[in-house]
Amino acid sequence: MAELTPRNSFPYPSERQEPFGDTAKANYLAEDAAMWANAENGNLTYLEGGIFNWDAGTNILWWTLPIYVSGFTTPFKAIISGPASVEIQQGEVVYYKMLRLIQDADVTIPSLYRSNRIFLEGVRMQDLRLFCYRDGDTLYFANGKSLKDGETGPLFGSGIGAIPSSYVPHRHAPAALVTPPVATVVLTPAPLYIAPELVRIDLFLNGAHLIEGIDYSVNLVTGLATLVVPSVLGAKYTFFRELRDFSATYTTHEHSVKLILTPAPATTLLNALATSPTLLRVDVFKNGQLLIEGAPYDYTINLATGIITLNTASVLGDRFEVWRILAA
Repeated sequence: MAELTPRNSFPYPSERQEPFGDTAKANYLAEDAAMWANAENGNLTYLEGGIFNWDAGTNILWWTLPIYVSGFTTPFKAIISGPASVEIQQGEVVYYKMLRLIQDADVTIPSLYRSNRIFLEGVRMQDLRLFCYRDGDTLYFANGKSLKDGETGPLFGSGIGAIPSSYVPHRHAPAALVTPPVATVVLTPAPLYIAPELVRIDLFLNGAHLIEGIDYSVNLVTGLATLVVPSVLGAKYTFFRELRDFSATYTTHEHSVKLILTPAPATTLLNALATSPTLLRVDVFKNGQLLIEGAPYDYTINLATGIITLNTASVLGDRFEVWRILAA
């Protein structure tokens, strides 16, 4: 009967085992695979992955593109899926089972595993590869790269030296209106966005901008806002939310200079004066108060023409401030 080595479970013939040819062959094949894997492990290289961000407060690491892993023993690569994210607690490692001798096409690695040690039942150690390890607020990657809390940028293929400073690629969700019952404390916007996609919430009450930390708090993990003062009858809350740009049609955009308009009394049409290259969004403030977009509310916007139609005509002294977002 064959015995097994204590660490890698390589088979070997037991004392006086007869016949032992099959066991010996299995031993040689296991050693051959292990030596091949260890040689390839020394050449493993990580490519692409796009933009990475590490947020120690939420324990979330995310990246925007697939990550390719190769030891260059074949023309094809293993793929760590992306865009994706993973939660990492203090002292934990994230690892995966490396695919060997990939033939015909690139292949996706089925899973990333998370634990306080590298181990997977039934898989030999030479096939388990470290992706990253968390020590305090820093992540250390298998190829020597690292990310500190709050850092954002390209990690693999970023060139010589430190990771360059980079703005988080983002988009703006449509304004979400919430009209809660009296005495509501927790507001739930629809549709609901959560971290890692959700990165910021600004809240308005009946058009007045509330102050985060004084008037309300946010939980990006749940996507909810908690009011300091419960809602009253007729309160209308508007959510402005900034989202990570995992799938936006336009991956870059600009915030145009604020447009100030003082129309004549009885005016119902305002011109945003910007539609090129592509007008993505318009927000309108009247005398410092945020108006609510939509036919039942304060105004509608034609993004193709830039024309804003007010549901209530202007009066003498009205001052409109128009915020415009254009695709760059």
